[in-house]
Formats: sequence, C-alpha cells, structure tokens
Amino acid sequence: LKDVDRDVMKMLDDAAVSYHLVLTKGDKVTLAELAKTLEKVRVEAAKHPAAHPLIITTSSETGEGIAELRTAILEAVLV
Repeated sequence: LKDVDRDVMKMLDDAAVSYHLVLTKGDKVTLAELAKTLEKVRVEAAKHPAAHPLIITTSSETGEGIAELRTAILEAVLV
C-alpha cells in the first residue's frame, strides 16, 4: 500500500464508511509474490475498522476477480 492509500483508508475509517481493498494486476506477479503481498495487506487492513475483511485481487487481462468485484459492488449498493 502507498501512503495515499493509507490516508484514504484512515479518512474512510474516521467517517465510518465501509470499503473493500482491491489489488489490481494480479496476473503481473508470481503466485508467491501475490501471496506475500496479500498477507501484508491483510495485516494492515486488520488495523482499519471500516475495511472489509475480503481483499479482492483482479486482472483485467485474464478477468480474474472481476465477478467477485462486481458482486462486492452490488452488495455495497444494495445495503
């Protein structure tokens, strides 16, 4: 995560607005690198009360994770 990501996460936490974290370009790294990044993000996300525990990884090239992201968006809108 970048500092700007952390700033937005803090702002959303302070406003009590729930959010998902989405990792893009999941196809651009090895599975080992992706697993390592996911673990780091999970640890950091756990410190943010408004962060949804599900972290979505997507790839626009392979379509991986797109259905899950669409579902998460629909669920957020319908709540």
